[in-house]
Amino acid sequence: MNPIARGQGKAAIWFLLPFLILFATFVLFPMAYGFWISLHKWHVLSKDVPFVGMQNYGNVVQDDLFRIALIRTALFVLMVVPLGNIVSLAFAVGLNQNFRGVTLFKIAFYLPTLLSVAVVALVWRWMYSVEYGLLNHVLSDLARNRVQVPWLSSQWVMPSIVLLSVWWGAGGNMLVYLAALKAVPKEMMEAASLDGASAWKRFWRIVIPTIKPVLLFCLVMSIIGSFQVFGQSYILTGGGPNYSSLTVVLYMYQMGFGQYQLGYASAVAYVLFAIVLVFTLVVFRALRPDGAKR
Repeated sequence: MNPIARGQGKAAIWFLLPFLILFATFVLFPMAYGFWISLHKWHVLSKDVPFVGMQNYGNVVQDDLFRIALIRTALFVLMVVPLGNIVSLAFAVGLNQNFRGVTLFKIAFYLPTLLSVAVVALVWRWMYSVEYGLLNHVLSDLARNRVQVPWLSSQWVMPSIVLLSVWWGAGGNMLVYLAALKAVPKEMMEAASLDGASAWKRFWRIVIPTIKPVLLFCLVMSIIGSFQVFGQSYILTGGGPNYSSLTVVLYMYQMGFGQYQLGYASAVAYVLFAIVLVFTLVVFRALRPDGAKR
């Protein structure tokens, strides 16, 4: 290796070193320490921290409440991921046109993403109120009759959380899709139009294949984020009624900071990590570009 290349290699190491130190301190060490905690029966109010090995993981798998939380979380993911991405892509397609005020619409659709989950959940909790909520008020005006939909009841709570989450998060993916749509070759679209292809065919035959990597990215990130849903359920209902909105992360929070069972809560976290990893890999393998399958 010549001296110039050797010097560049040393410079690269020095530039990477701060990142590696921070990554090890704030990511790798907490992950390793959390796994170590999951192997112990760690209760905050007890001085003894006995090693129990994989017992916590066995208890998690057999825990009825964990299974309920996992089912509720899976239903949330299955609803919010496709719906959220469809809404985001539809907004992006609509805002990819040149019309007056398009910038204002972009800002309006993106603004909810900037709000914290606490603010969003509190506003929507008021909107979902049976007595004085905005949604029931609008429905009553449209129906010309008093409508009292129990949005936060066990029957409606999960669709209500999905609606809130889609409204809150659609703007982020919309910008990503919008950037991808700008990269679609105009020449191909014009040539297809001259050949008589309809707008729907142009969308499916040209746009979707072109933005497929971006579509995969948004789907994977949506899946990872949706499995970690917490604030919406915690603020709206606290996991109720009758565990109908209990999610895995909320259950982990309750076990760790409600019952102070840190070892058990850590085991729940790592079981969720394994589930998300497997689910993400399956989706990535199924949808990745054809050229990457070799």
